[in-house]
Amino acid sequence: MANPRVRLTADLLHRAATVSAELLLVFLAVWALRNVVQHLGYVLIPIAVALLLSAFLQPLVSFLNRHRWPRALSVLASFVAGLAVAGGIVTFVVFSIVNSFDELRERVTQSVSRVQEWLQTGPLDIDGALFDRVRDWLGGNQQAVVSQALGAFNTASSIVVGLLLSTVLLVMFLYDGPRMWRFLISPFRTQTRDLLDQAGRRAYRGVVSYVWVTALVALIDALGIGIGLVIVGVPLAVPLAALVFLGGFVPYVGAVTSGVLAVAVTLVSNGLGAALVILGVVLAVQQLEGNVLQPVLQGNVSRLHPAIVLVALVIGGAEAGIAGLLFAVPVLAAARAVILTVAERRS
Repeated sequence: MANPRVRLTADLLHRAATVSAELLLVFLAVWALRNVVQHLGYVLIPIAVALLLSAFLQPLVSFLNRHRWPRALSVLASFVAGLAVAGGIVTFVVFSIVNSFDELRERVTQSVSRVQEWLQTGPLDIDGALFDRVRDWLGGNQQAVVSQALGAFNTASSIVVGLLLSTVLLVMFLYDGPRMWRFLISPFRTQTRDLLDQAGRRAYRGVVSYVWVTALVALIDALGIGIGLVIVGVPLAVPLAALVFLGGFVPYVGAVTSGVLAVAVTLVSNGLGAALVILGVVLAVQQLEGNVLQPVLQGNVSRLHPAIVLVALVIGGAEAGIAGLLFAVPVLAAARAVILTVAERRS
């Protein structure tokens, strides 16, 4: 049986041109949105931070409201509690890392040197020129890497302004968030307004779930690996556990990076046997996270495929540095919730 031929009719060319024009419009809209986000990063980043923090504190505000606390008092108590907990954790993590930064950097440098020596003299026999090129590239592009990582907040004054703006917006979102949302969707007609309301609420619930699960999983990872480091007797157990906690907020990439650092420091400090033990602890904790903690705590409501998460992290990091890494997955979770809501309405 002969295969049917595709004829280039006028109708087929017209449909192909229509689809191409629509795709071009989509790409143009994405490009314009990217430029707007980059240009207004000094405003959008504080808004995103305030939204994430409000997602973290909103359950406590709702709990206090259900127990007949006044709205203002609920917001104030939640804000103070969140500031105390978050401030305490951040202070502990930052001081743990800063106080041991020089020693940690020296240990990591020694680990890299040992690995480089093994790769050159070991069975793989890899030429050291590759490491020299990487080191030269990092040295020549250090300023560009740092400036891209800092993103919009590249001066002390902009950081202070961003923190103040995030704090004010956080209080407003917690106190008056529902009324602000109703005001935003009020100009639309009834059917569209209902769809936007449902999609927005579902997206916000997805972000709330992501923030709580990520923070809890990061804490469990840090405790598990930190206990392993203490048992083995690694001298930098506390700052390494703090790095594991920070890395937990960047899915997959952060966990792998912090785990590699823990193994590398253990290799220099305690030898190959201890490093293999810590490697086993890191792998066990990550398996517990991926196969038990994430499915049980998060379920399938806002769970994202690892491939999609990695692509989002690469794009976010390339476009917005550290801010892009932190906000890529929450934005992806919110977008998924919106798409699912629209799809369910149309089915």
